[in-house]
Amino acid sequence: EFSDIFEEFDAIPLGAASVAQVHRAKLTPKWGGKEVAVKVQRPSIESKLMGDIANLKALAKTFREADALPLDYYTVFCELEKQLGDEFDFIAEAVAMDRIRETLT
Repeated sequence: EFSDIFEEFDAIPLGAASVAQVHRAKLTPKWGGKEVAVKVQRPSIESKLMGDIANLKALAKTFREADALPLDYYTVFCELEKQLGDEFDFIAEAVAMDRIRETLT
């Protein structure tokens, strides 16, 4: 239950980017009572962006052998797909943030 975890949760985000936005919140005493930042993924954004990348890859594959293009866009979009996949992995991001915190404290 949301209210079991958050005592306060600001409806207006502190910041927003392409895949998520960040809200200020305060945990309930049961969860430590600290003020936290909560990253919330935009609804359906992963399937929308990955669908767009799939379409771009299909188009780029058609022109892959064309001498008129300055580079292999298919390869570029494959790398973009991989990088975007990493952007949606909030668990891996949290683990990395914990490692940074441990290193700095």
